[in-house]
Amino acid sequence: MRQLLGMRFAVLGILIPFSSCMEKEANWENGEVRKVLAATSWKNQYVTCAFYRLDDSYADPSNGGKGEPSLHGYGILSDEDFLTLGQRRQLSSILENPNTYFIPPEPPDCLFRPGVAFCFRGQKNKADLLVCFSCDELRFYLNGGIEVQSFFNPKGLASLVKELFPNDPKIQSLK
Repeated sequence: MRQLLGMRFAVLGILIPFSSCMEKEANWENGEVRKVLAATSWKNQYVTCAFYRLDDSYADPSNGGKGEPSLHGYGILSDEDFLTLGQRRQLSSILENPNTYFIPPEPPDCLFRPGVAFCFRGQKNKADLLVCFSCDELRFYLNGGIEVQSFFNPKGLASLVKELFPNDPKIQSLK
């Protein structure tokens, strides 16, 4: 099993605090974090970023086999749409800010159920960011595998997601 960044034991492997990697600027040298940030940066002109509304229920690894669109086992509820350059900058600013990530005093008592996904496609890498607003947790997938997992402060990301899904009552109710 691969070590993931986060704060609890899970089926996927042992999780280590992601935010402890982010506490000091020097720790941005962490290889996994550096790879993910490079793959999702707005500065890379060859990378596109699509976004989707996901069915925020538990993953069904066989979901893709049923002919229904899915991403990492989570059902896709919306059509593909793309971030504007301004939205890409906003998302990169949130993701590159060490204050976005934190270690909760007690991990939430829920399983990861993402409601939103950002899919970055470039010449060399494919990165997916799945966001769960129920437990304020996110996962970065790089070329198909989970690369980084962390708890996050939802304020900035919720604001962007509300802009992206203006007609979704559940998204609009995010705080």
